Amino acid sequence: MWADLARATAQTVPDTSVADVADALDYLCLAQLYLRDNPLLERPLTRADIKPRPAGHWGVCPPVNRVLAALGPLQKTVPDTHDVLVLHGAGHAGPSALAHAYLTGRLGAAHPELAHSAEGLYTLVTGFPTDLGGEITPLIPGQPHTGGQLGPALAIAQGSVLDAPHRLAVALIGDGECETGTTAAAWLAARALAGTGRHGTVLPVVLLNGQKMGGPSLLSRLTRPQLDAYFTGLGHRPFYSDGHSIADLRRALTDALEAVRPLGTPGPASVLVLTLGKGHGAPTHVAGRPIAGTPAVHKTPLPRPAQCPEEFTALERWLTSYRPGRLLTPDGRPRTLLLAALPTVPAQQRVLEPPRGCIAASTHVAEAATNRPFPQAIPAVLRARAGQGPFRVFSPDELASNRIDLTDEHGQPLPWVVEILSEEICHAWAQGYTETGRDALIVGYEAFAPITASLIQQQLKHRALRRHAQLGPLPSIVHLLTSLGWHNTYTHQNPALTSALLATGDPTVHVLTPADPARTAAALTFALRKLERCTLVIAGKHPTPQHPLDTLDEELRHGIARWPHLSHPDPGEPDLVLASAGDLPAERLATLARRLRTEHPHLRLRYVHIHDLTALAEAGTRPLALTEKAFTEHFGTRAPVILATTGYPADVHALLGTRHPGARLTVLGYRDPGRPLTQAQLLTHCRLDDDSLWQLATHTLLPTEATAS
Repeated sequence: MWADLARATAQTVPDTSVADVADALDYLCLAQLYLRDNPLLERPLTRADIKPRPAGHWGVCPPVNRVLAALGPLQKTVPDTHDVLVLHGAGHAGPSALAHAYLTGRLGAAHPELAHSAEGLYTLVTGFPTDLGGEITPLIPGQPHTGGQLGPALAIAQGSVLDAPHRLAVALIGDGECETGTTAAAWLAARALAGTGRHGTVLPVVLLNGQKMGGPSLLSRLTRPQLDAYFTGLGHRPFYSDGHSIADLRRALTDALEAVRPLGTPGPASVLVLTLGKGHGAPTHVAGRPIAGTPAVHKTPLPRPAQCPEEFTALERWLTSYRPGRLLTPDGRPRTLLLAALPTVPAQQRVLEPPRGCIAASTHVAEAATNRPFPQAIPAVLRARAGQGPFRVFSPDELASNRIDLTDEHGQPLPWVVEILSEEICHAWAQGYTETGRDALIVGYEAFAPITASLIQQQLKHRALRRHAQLGPLPSIVHLLTSLGWHNTYTHQNPALTSALLATGDPTVHVLTPADPARTAAALTFALRKLERCTLVIAGKHPTPQHPLDTLDEELRHGIARWPHLSHPDPGEPDLVLASAGDLPAERLATLARRLRTEHPHLRLRYVHIHDLTALAEAGTRPLALTEKAFTEHFGTRAPVILATTGYPADVHALLGTRHPGARLTVLGYRDPGRPLTQAQLLTHCRLDDDSLWQLATHTLLPTEATAS
């Protein structure tokens, strides 16, 4: 289909229209970088028209602009039943995305002050880079990926077309980005998707412009035969264009689309390689300084044109060479010839409805999972979810090790399950899937999940910018972290992802620490039903006791609950508070609580389970943060508190912030032993063994009158 559309538009849309769009994009990029007035050069340029300190990135813009221009006629004719996504690996192409959104009218539809008009054009040019930022973000309409961190764009594009045969995702990848591990893995990773369903199509476009920020890229050092061998070995068939001729680029694009294959289909897939030089169009030399073909084109090739006469002359010549008056009307509208090659503003996408009945559904799941071990409870939840609509599970080759059986009667993975030994690829696939409105879960070892910390943080920034742009909610980012360090070897002990995400302060982050497998089943159900969250569900795969579920509703609703079966009925100030966060802490402290109640029956003991760590946060800082009144109701005002968590104690201290109870609080959790220990030794090292807990409770924290006996 895609090749048919490209061939048809080649007959109906002249190359001159596409070339004019590319020129208009180049000019608007340059104007955004340099001009603070006179955006159409309707009068001679003066130094007063130039920004004193130009900012932004020019180098990536010309290659990107040619691709966007060449795609325009195709996007214009795509039927309503299909869609085309363009993902920019390099976030520096912000001027290109802004210019393109302005020409198509999408920018004005989202930001009326940037509509087609003389004022809108002036605001676009003079407001860069402060108004909407200088990078590609969701503040610019039509951007499904914020490319701040290089590497994941190709894999995110792959994730976006999973189970979406109607979609074409065009991933623009810089040659420097091809040096990242995530991009390098993504080429091969597509093979893992064979036989996993009907998918859409990904067309990678490698912007082989020859330069990274500091020098030549590695790909630019390969000969054409070596490039052919490289891409062929990755399972792709390369199509080349130097981009100087729009007609040649359109032919290469059509040829690539002719040979393209849906993701996961056997045989070589297409890759379009654009070899237009970085910063194409920049002056060759200025004031004796080489510009074109050097790292100087990465940002603003002429850094001081308002102060340097030679740079001013070069900039004036450069800007006027585009003859902006032939591209845009005086009122800031694209000329008629451009309109034939520009896509129209797409229809507004469907907004996901807020979920209802999350708590009721989750408690029902927990009741069905009561007394079932982790290997039975969790696969049942995921299989049930897969029967309710689009859903994917991604895992870095760890499902069997995590005792989560998602295979059919022949031992083959279920079609909605994909495993590949790369945490980064799993996250990127899930990101592409969820950013296009479908639910996904990533399952992995707690110790290796921190590999994805930066990717998750980048996605959190993307989501925050979406909310700022008042875009609709999306499915949540959900990770199930298991094979916890408490039952693992020393090299497999690292709960740092929780620390990294809590440290962002992002209000959508939730860290669920269920006390048993039934609660883990409920937590997963709850996390996957909710929208616009980032949830870590932390649960061990080993057998743990089942606790009464009568407080589960409160745990899900408020993130915390008192457990009456382990607490003294007196509602007043307790003598001691025990608080658990996680299954192993709940097992350890519940054992301590029973012994205390047996040996000190008059002790006013209060037991609290923390189902969501963010409930501990300072009031008003997170959605579930306890009010001061609720915090006192759970933890008292004077009583000693022993709190045990699966992760680092520092996470709890940081969350409590200014309402930290001070010396009356003791937080126990994972402490790196610095050497291999047995599981029993690790508990002792972290003071979570029976003897250490008993000594802590009786000799340090209990009132003297309660221990006199």
